[in-house]
Amino acid sequence: MRTYRIPNEVASELKISRSIYLFDLFLIMSLILIRYITIPLVHSDFHMLYTLFLIAFGVFMIIRPKTNPKKRMYQAMYFSIVRKKDTYSSIDYSESE
Repeated sequence: MRTYRIPNEVASELKISRSIYLFDLFLIMSLILIRYITIPLVHSDFHMLYTLFLIAFGVFMIIRPKTNPKKRMYQAMYFSIVRKKDTYSSIDYSESE
């Protein structure tokens, strides 16, 4: 009979290097692809600015905010846009300590 090793945690992110995760690599590759596809639509004088903008945008989306270090910036922005603004949810301070 075969024995299978079942991992304890399957939700962890795959780390490629010290600070780059697999999702970050996919985001960088997709931004390179977007740049490659959209660069003919940008005026030739603005190619460098467009490239710098995409680099800054990619770095901004990958960083993790100090208020929620387990999420990336794009997730924090999504949660702040989607949340219900007319409801109140209390914070239980006894659980956070």
